[in-house]
Amino acid sequence: MKILVTGGIGHIGRATVAHLAAHGHDVRMLDRIPKAEIAVEAAEEVRGAEYRQADITDYATLRPHFEGIEAVVHLAAIPDPIPGKDAEIFHINCGGSFNVYQAAAENGIKRVVSASSINALGNGYGTREIPIHYFPLDEAHPGSTSDVYSFSKQILEEIAAYYWRREGISGACLRFPWVYDSRWFEREHDHAGEFRTFIQAAYEGLMALPVAERREQVQQTFARWRELQAQHRNGEIDDEAMMTAMQQMPAAALTFGRNDFWAMLDKRDAAQAIEKAVLADYTGSHPLWIVGSHNATGLPTQGLASLMYPDVQTWMRPVEGSESLISIDKARALIGFEPEYALGLAVAL
Repeated sequence: MKILVTGGIGHIGRATVAHLAAHGHDVRMLDRIPKAEIAVEAAEEVRGAEYRQADITDYATLRPHFEGIEAVVHLAAIPDPIPGKDAEIFHINCGGSFNVYQAAAENGIKRVVSASSINALGNGYGTREIPIHYFPLDEAHPGSTSDVYSFSKQILEEIAAYYWRREGISGACLRFPWVYDSRWFEREHDHAGEFRTFIQAAYEGLMALPVAERREQVQQTFARWRELQAQHRNGEIDDEAMMTAMQQMPAAALTFGRNDFWAMLDKRDAAQAIEKAVLADYTGSHPLWIVGSHNATGLPTQGLASLMYPDVQTWMRPVEGSESLISIDKARALIGFEPEYALGLAVAL
């Protein structure tokens, strides 16, 4: 299949281009970076794909690149909040996404798969915490975005739904968590092991407390950790200061990752999910959770939820061991997605 990938030089983009090319697809990739400025390692990873420099916010120059294409994978975006850049994030992530779908429509392309985000729910970067009604989370759970990056992913999903209604473009908006490269954990194996030991001790210490004392300690940690996160986002403190604070507040180690429900995904699983979303036989526009099968801590999921989300009492089904708090049942049914890789930390205790 002739597939166009926007944002092909990005982290997920390179893995996707390499995966698609290795599986026999004819790949054309777009990115803003001049070809001569692509790092040698990145260029090697996407070798064999056709490269074209393009800016998704410039519709007139973007549209011709879609000629002769059968399906589009849309990954180009600013990937996280940047202080003081709200207008730029909205312009690129929302305006650029509209341009991609419009170019697909004008070229008769009927399949577009896009990278949404776990943050489309609004819980990660938001200025306020959203209510969680039940676990495991599914695509029907209501969201409430309160930061521009998360809002841009909500708008992306609306753009995709609009083009299904108007133009009959089918596809999926894949809600990815943090997508990691397993090589990082291989390099940092010792540190990862130390962190796992630390969070296990924090978990066991909290679980040993009386319920009222446990909840009070967790709530105090939440409040302090939110203050630190705000300072970190604003550049007032650095990563080292955050780690020092975590060591002083053991419950913070469990709070770390809480807003993403401790979900992570290997980049190879992101790539295989994208290919399956391109090829699967379905119609309509579908947000899909695409996460790893286990929570990233390796701790018992229901115990972790009882500590960090004590107000959530409704469970749609049992969750065994360290199974993820986010359901991928819809992705399994619609596109046949099944995670193939597990983070080293995420091994049931």
